[in-house]
Amino acid sequence: MIQWQDAEANLAQIDEPTTALREAIDPEALGALIDDMAGNGLLQPIGLRGPSPAGRYETVWGHRRLLAARALGWLTIPARICDWSNPPTLARLAENFHRTDLNPREEAKAIAALRADGRPLVEIARLLRRSVSWTESRVELLKWPEDLQEEVARGTLSLRAAALLAEIDHAEYRHDLIDEAHRTGASAATIGVWLAHYAADRERIITNRETVKEILERRESFRVMFKCECCEEEEDSQNSVLLRVCTRCARTLEDEKRSSSHTGTGTN
Repeated sequence: MIQWQDAEANLAQIDEPTTALREAIDPEALGALIDDMAGNGLLQPIGLRGPSPAGRYETVWGHRRLLAARALGWLTIPARICDWSNPPTLARLAENFHRTDLNPREEAKAIAALRADGRPLVEIARLLRRSVSWTESRVELLKWPEDLQEEVARGTLSLRAAALLAEIDHAEYRHDLIDEAHRTGASAATIGVWLAHYAADRERIITNRETVKEILERRESFRVMFKCECCEEEEDSQNSVLLRVCTRCARTLEDEKRSSSHTGTGTN
């Protein structure tokens, strides 16, 4: 059990976290926090680990609050401090994991850090007060393609939906299904049907997609030529027009064409 002590910490002695739980800090959210702390002060202390042999403290949680305090020019900040001997990942999770709005990928990376310390999943689940199946689902997330990890991190795909799409091993087809899921709001059950279709007909789906792709890539080299019925020059069909005329006007055009050919002039 990690022991914490409340104290007023000197900002000049505090370092930012070596490994933050959050993947990024939203500048707008930080700006709003600065405004709030300027008016209301700090409502929740930050967490620190230290002092180190060099007399420094590492931020365990409250990174944004630390940055806001510095922006406001504070000299000290209320903090809860644990001993330097506590592993930073465990110290960070012990207090922060349960009340921080981490996205699933951030949770997965935190669990990966604990596993790197040699902790089994059962112990990690107990530390986080989560089920083993919940913990395993985060471990699996980091094995998925990057596009699906991004979708889950942004909250645009549920974990269940992303887990199904992760079984689509053709990147372009998977990307199209992600777009279709966004467009239609497809449920995990619907995506399961898509997956079953892919599994049953994978070779044809992939072959057809590759054929279409090749055609599109070569479309500039395709030119359908035609012989103009007026000037008789060879021309690209893209430069043609279709006329629908009555029989009388068709004869008139033919007469004009013959007349032009007799006089040596072309009709354009």
